[in-house]
Amino acid sequence: MGRILKNLPIAGFILLLPTPAFAGAWTAEKGTNYLKGAVNYFETSNRFGPENGFENFRNTNFNVYWEHGIKDDLTFFATGSFTDLENQSDGVTTSGSGVGDIDLGLKYRLIDGPVIVSVQGLFKAPYLYDDEAELPLGNGQEDYEGKILFGKSFGELGYGGLELGYRVRTDDPVDEFRFLVEYGFNVNEKTYLRAKLDGIHAAGSSDVLDTGTTPTNTNTPLDTTPLIANAALNPQLPLEFDLGRLEYTAGYKISDRMAAEITGTTAVYGDNTLKGTNIQIALVSQF
Repeated sequence: MGRILKNLPIAGFILLLPTPAFAGAWTAEKGTNYLKGAVNYFETSNRFGPENGFENFRNTNFNVYWEHGIKDDLTFFATGSFTDLENQSDGVTTSGSGVGDIDLGLKYRLIDGPVIVSVQGLFKAPYLYDDEAELPLGNGQEDYEGKILFGKSFGELGYGGLELGYRVRTDDPVDEFRFLVEYGFNVNEKTYLRAKLDGIHAAGSSDVLDTGTTPTNTNTPLDTTPLIANAALNPQLPLEFDLGRLEYTAGYKISDRMAAEITGTTAVYGDNTLKGTNIQIALVSQF
């Protein structure tokens, strides 16, 4: 097979390096860096579950993902986005823009064998935006996530990956079980394909009512109908939801150190969340 599969253990080539979903059990070689800049566009008028006055939602953002090999078996990663949002619900249009949540994490390789096994920890930092804005960019609460990751090269047939994790969402949002299944292969020396099934499942039920719209009955006592305003205003921020997304990527290697990718991510099942397809165009590099 080509160079990519020969160098899987260092995760230094574009086919296997993590996207903002942090896929891949492979760690970066000490001192190396991976950088991905991506433009995303998502717009939908559909939801899984009741509409609750929802009409349309648009999210356009520029995302940066960076990872650095601290040691051969220990990788630091970070990601964040500058986001522009617009939401229409109950005939009212709201908007918001700025830097959203920042994710910071470490990945440590436990086993460097025929099957790569790693563990990963992530912290979501919600400190760069106003969570009480008209259309907030995040819920303003910290998340903590732990994962175990498995990766396996199949030689000429490509590679596969599996991730299993649990995310602790502080305060009112419900904790989540997370999983990801991945498969990728080289079409030729320049082109590669990748597919992922990414699942999020609520670990319980929220004690706070999350309607997905702005409350219309302001006379209802808050102790009988509790509501978190930012979760109601931004339909991408439900307190409790299930979501399965199918991601499909085509990449072209511009050089040994750089590639261009186009990715579609479609919500294939879910509950109490938005239904639609995100389109991403990205440039990735290793140095």
